[in-house]
Order: sequence, then structure tokens, then C-alpha cells
Amino acid sequence: MNTHEIKAAIFDMDGTLTDSMYIWDTAGETYLRNNGKEPAPDLRERLRPLSLPQAAELFQREYGITASIEEILKGFDDVVEYEYRHNVVLKPGAAELLELLKARGIPMSVASSSPHSVVDTTLDRLGILPYFSHVVTCGDVGLGKDHPAVYDRAAELMGADRTCTAVFEDALHAVRTASEAGYFVIGIYDASEGINEEQIVPLCSRYVKSLDEALVFFE
Repeated sequence: MNTHEIKAAIFDMDGTLTDSMYIWDTAGETYLRNNGKEPAPDLRERLRPLSLPQAAELFQREYGITASIEEILKGFDDVVEYEYRHNVVLKPGAAELLELLKARGIPMSVASSSPHSVVDTTLDRLGILPYFSHVVTCGDVGLGKDHPAVYDRAAELMGADRTCTAVFEDALHAVRTASEAGYFVIGIYDASEGINEEQIVPLCSRYVKSLDEALVFFE
């Protein structure tokens, strides 16, 4: 299939639409240190495929955090909220690509591992929330991006079939999940996943270094 046969698009937010992966790369470590725990060297990699409730359960199980899941999630929110509200920016080409897809009549949704409040607030502040008919989070479906449920829900809400739906993603585990589920995956480079680029590229229907490069697929 070529890109002109795509009927719908699903966008990840962090690392794809927004330059914000640095927040999640450090949030878990910051939370643990704030609670007197030293994070393991592989914590970042272990947290990436998990939803936030799954990460909270890991902190309880492996670090002896006695706070409730809800209290841990509130702690996460405190760590990340300031950055999203004030410092996160769009990745180059994001606004232009969304405008192009809108002009072509392609419905768009967001599928994110971040909490709904974070996604809505960030995309609204950056002026791109109106482009999306739906926002679906891993919290909504109760599963992380190691399972296609978040993409399937977004596609279902748009009335779109997997085989003609593009998924824009940057992370290896998410790219693999969407690809194995039968979506048309457009991989986007992000520095946080640079070490995994050689594994990501073969899993993608298309791969670009920036969203600017993706514009040519739809012109």
C-alpha cells in the first residue's frame, strides 16, 4: 500500500508530535529519588512499554513504595506537569503535516501513553488539539503500547480499518506492536530512541528523520 491509500491517521504524542520524551525518560527516576529510592540502571527501558498504572505497580512491587496507585500517579503528575505546561514544544513539521492531512480529508486521532489531562492540555496549548477527532490513552484501555488496544480503540472511533490506517510512532516497542497488528507504520526518529533505530526501521512501512520529511508522502 502507498500513502495515498491511507484513510485515517493515528499519532503518538511524546517523541512524535512533541519533543517531550526527556520528561518520561527522567520522571520515574525523579519520583523514586524524591521518595528515598535509588532507581536501577535499566529503569527507563523497563518503564517505556508500561502504562502509568503499570509503572506504579512496578514501584510498589520492586521498590517497596507503600503509597497507593492513585498517590503514586499524583506524584508522577507533579513531576511532569510543569514541563508540559510551560516547556514542551512541537517537533518540526508537525503543524504542517496535520494541516496537510486535514486538507486531504483524513481523520486523525491521538493514541498516547500519557494521561488524558496531559495530552489535552499540551495539545491545546500548542494549538493542534482541534485537528484530532479523538484522543485515546493507554489509561483508557487499561493496557500499554505492548498491546494494540490503544490503536484499535482510536481506529474504531474513527470508523477506520487497520490496513488503511497510518500510525505515526517513534518508540521501538510501539512501532513493533502497531506493525504486528497490521497498521501502516510511519516511524519518526527521536533522540530518545536513537539507539534502537536499526531495529525500528525494518518494522516500518516508511521511516523519516522528521515530520518535515513525511510531508512528501501526502502531497
